[in-house]
Amino acid sequence: MVIRLGIIGLSADQSAWATATHAVPLKQSPLSERYKITALATSSPESAKHAAKAHGVSSEKAYSNPEDIANDKDVDMVVVSVKVAMHKQLTMPALKAKKDVFVEWPLGANLAQAEEMTALAKSQGVKNIVGLQARQSAIVLKAKDIIDSGALGRIVATNMIAFTSAIFTLPAKAVYMNDPNSGASMISIPVIHCLDPLCFLLGEFKFLNAIMAMKFPEVQFQNADGKGTTSMPRNFVDSVAVAGVLKTGPFVNFSYNITTPATPDHLTWIISGEKASLKFEGDNAAIQMASMTLSMYTSPSRGGGSMYEEPKKAAWDTIEYPESKSFGGVGEVYQAFAEGKTEALVDFEEATKRHRMIDAIVRSAEKGTRESYES
Repeated sequence: MVIRLGIIGLSADQSAWATATHAVPLKQSPLSERYKITALATSSPESAKHAAKAHGVSSEKAYSNPEDIANDKDVDMVVVSVKVAMHKQLTMPALKAKKDVFVEWPLGANLAQAEEMTALAKSQGVKNIVGLQARQSAIVLKAKDIIDSGALGRIVATNMIAFTSAIFTLPAKAVYMNDPNSGASMISIPVIHCLDPLCFLLGEFKFLNAIMAMKFPEVQFQNADGKGTTSMPRNFVDSVAVAGVLKTGPFVNFSYNITTPATPDHLTWIISGEKASLKFEGDNAAIQMASMTLSMYTSPSRGGGSMYEEPKKAAWDTIEYPESKSFGGVGEVYQAFAEGKTEALVDFEEATKRHRMIDAIVRSAEKGTRESYES
């Protein structure tokens, strides 16, 4: 059975997120055999018609309001790929129409919105997924297989550190991210995209302590004409550190930092076990989109068993895993949903848990307290 999609936010712009990460893989095999884009919606009738022409959608299915696309009898699932602040208002009509939904992360602009959306989705009995796609990536699933096999032994600690200059200067269309009420922040997007796969593989936090800082009081936005930048007072933190203990026992040290281009973008994540360790490494702090290496280190043996002897040197062995099917990893989410493989998919309830995590991180940093987000 082909799943008929109505995508809110799918424009004629070929570089836009909804086009590059949703439409492109959906039009290619194997997803093209599982899905069909039958409708779309944008902010105006004119832009909707342009988008429909660009994506081969009937002009009769080019909408400019969420109610019309939600009530289209030829739409099985509504996809919401727009700015976070609009997620709730564009998703609720689809839920009321009892359509399955795929909403980009964050689910809502805040916890209250996420809880309201989750409650309606549950009462309507619809299938729902959220775009926290890192846990669906081939590298994370490969690591899960290794961990579940017992090859690492008991996991004792994990450490993830990331640096990025990618959001030191932002495009003009991202100016909304500087609004504290937009729901799009460093914590809600890049930090949670990193912490979600960590918790997927190793378990949720029993408690956490966090610190936040603003090292760069101004943010640069590229001018709309592409010439030069404009400085604005920064309204979001640019450095976040989280330490804590997982319910499964391991200690966690996590750090995410916005830097100038003087520091290259990089992410390193080590999972330390009693028998062996895993390491993720790549030149991109966006783990959900990064091309990374996965390697494994096994404890070297000691010559005569003396604690004072130099241990035999060992190397990190590269672990092979399948390449991503699409830019941004969204294609893997669609594939898993079509195949009914829900274990690594994030639904509204799981996404609401991540919203609670965000609030716990902020509370801890602001009050200097140890926090939890699950009873």
